[in-house]
Amino acid sequence: MSLQSQLNSFVLRVSELFDRVDARTGPLDSLATSAKHDLVAAINELAARDSGSSSGVAYLHTQNVPATSWTINHNLGLRPAVSIIDTGGNEVEAEVSHTSANQLVIRFAIPLAGLARLI
Repeated sequence: MSLQSQLNSFVLRVSELFDRVDARTGPLDSLATSAKHDLVAAINELAARDSGSSSGVAYLHTQNVPATSWTINHNLGLRPAVSIIDTGGNEVEAEVSHTSANQLVIRFAIPLAGLARLI
């Protein structure tokens, strides 16, 4: 999947999330997230409001062994947005390929361990 396709998929997912929660959560300026430019925090907060959970995570994958490729079978039936955190607590960028509506593969330049939060 090209970078443009990944961006289009992500934007569509974010748009669907905003549309789904707008009537139940109110306007964006009511979010508790202090830094509105932090899109990940805002999306996580909206997802938490929509799901009724406090984490805002639809699926959490833990990768204990460092690897250059993580295959995640999430069975969510959609192409979720992905946030990757390494073992040091740093947010990491990587290539994310949605192989189906229930699986994705994350690829890194170097072997990493950590968490993938899917929303």
